[in-house]
Amino acid sequence: MSRPARLPSWTVLVSLVPLALLISVAASPPLLAQTAQWQGLYDKALRQQSEQAYGPAEQTARQALELAEQQRQGQRPYMASSLNLLGLIQQARGHNAEAEQSLLKALELNQTSLGTHANTASVAWNLGNVQKAMQQPREAVQSYQRALEVAQALPADAVSLALREKALQALGDLHASLGEHDKAQAYLQQLSALPVDAAAQVDVATRVQGLLTLARSQEQQGSLEQAQQTLEQAMALQQQTGGSSSNLVSVLLAQARLHHREGDDAKAAAQYERARDVLLLQDPQALVFAQVLNELGLWRAQNKDYVQAHALFEQAQAIAGLHAPDVLWQANLLASRARMAEALRHEEQAQTLYAQSLALYREQTSPEAQVGKAGVLNGLAGLAYRKRRFQEAQPMFIEALGLMEHALGGSDARLLPLLDNLAALHRSLGRPGESEHARRAAALRQELNLDG
Repeated sequence: MSRPARLPSWTVLVSLVPLALLISVAASPPLLAQTAQWQGLYDKALRQQSEQAYGPAEQTARQALELAEQQRQGQRPYMASSLNLLGLIQQARGHNAEAEQSLLKALELNQTSLGTHANTASVAWNLGNVQKAMQQPREAVQSYQRALEVAQALPADAVSLALREKALQALGDLHASLGEHDKAQAYLQQLSALPVDAAAQVDVATRVQGLLTLARSQEQQGSLEQAQQTLEQAMALQQQTGGSSSNLVSVLLAQARLHHREGDDAKAAAQYERARDVLLLQDPQALVFAQVLNELGLWRAQNKDYVQAHALFEQAQAIAGLHAPDVLWQANLLASRARMAEALRHEEQAQTLYAQSLALYREQTSPEAQVGKAGVLNGLAGLAYRKRRFQEAQPMFIEALGLMEHALGGSDARLLPLLDNLAALHRSLGRPGESEHARRAAALRQELNLDG
C-alpha cells in the first residue's frame, strides 16, 4: 500500500445558535491512493451530516470506519478521521456518551501516530465540547488544555491560531462558569493578547466572545473599571475587523448591563438605543430586539414618558409573539407592564401582573431569573407599603434583597432601591435610630462614587 502524500488540515465548521457559538471541527481524510471506496463513504457521511440527515450519516460513517479498520495498523490517522466524524455525528444526535468514546479513541490514535498535529488538537477540542455538554467540566478542561498545548506547539499559521483562540476561549468560559475567575481571566487575557491584526483572518466571534466572558468575570469580582476597559477592547476589535452585527449587539448589551450595575441608567439607555438601531437594520424580528425595546420602555416609563413606554412595550410584545414561548421573557414583559400600571396608579392591574410574573419567575433558577424575581417582589412590597401594610411588605423586601445579593453580590448599584426601601420601612415602623440597611446603602454609594 502506498504512503499518503500529505495530511491535509482539518476544516472548521461553524454553526450559530442565539446569543452563543457552537463550533465543530471535522477532518479531511488522509489521501491514500487505495482508499477511493473509503473516501466515497467519508464524503457521503459529511454530506449527510451537513444536510442534518444524522441517522443515515452515522450508518455511512460506521461503514467508513469498518473499512478503515481493515487497513494496516500503520494507517491510524485514517481510522482517527473516521472516528472523529462518527463522534461529531453522534454528538449532533444527542448521543454524547457514544460520541465521547469515539473521540477518545480518535484522540488516542492521533496522539500515537501524529503527535503534535492540528488534527490532534482538533479532536481534543471536539472531545472537550462533548464532555462540557455531558456536564463533565473537569474532563472538558483536560481536553481543552490538550488542544491548547498542541496548538501552541505548532508553527504559527491560520489553523493553529484558530485552534489556540478556540481552546483559550473555551477554557476561559468553562473556568468562569465554575467560579474560578483567576484561571478564567488568565486564559482569556492570553486570548486578548493574541495579535489583533490576525483576527480578520480567523474567528473574530471567538475573540469577541472571549473578551465578553473576561469582562463578565471581572464584573463578578467587582473590578468594574477593568470590565469597562475589556468591553472597550471588544468594541475596538469589532470596529477594526468589521465583525458581525450580532457581536456588536452583544458588546452593546454587556456595556449597558455594566452601566446599570454602576447606577448610570442614562448611559445604559444610550447603549440600548445603539443596539436597537443595529437590530432595526439587521434583524428587526429577533427576540433580542424585543428585549432591547423592553429595556427602553422601562427607561421611558422611569422618565414618565408613558405614551412612548407603552408603544415600546407593545412593539416588544408583537415581536415576542413571533417566537416560541420563552418563560423568562414572558415573566420579564409582565413585570415591565406591571411597573407601567403601577406608575399610572392602576394598582389592581399592577398587582395582577406582578403575581403572574412572579409565578413564571419561580419556575426558573438562573441568576437572571433571581434578579427578575427580586424586582417583582420589590414591586409587590411597594404596593403593600403604600397601603401601610408594613408587616406584609417587610418579608417581601427582605426576600428580594437576599435574591439580589445571591445573584449580583454585595457591590451592585441595583441593591440600592431595596436597601432604601427597607430603610424607609424601618422609619415607617417607628423604630429609633438609623437602620442597618440605611448604613449599607450609604456605604455602597460611597464605594460606587454615587451621590446620595
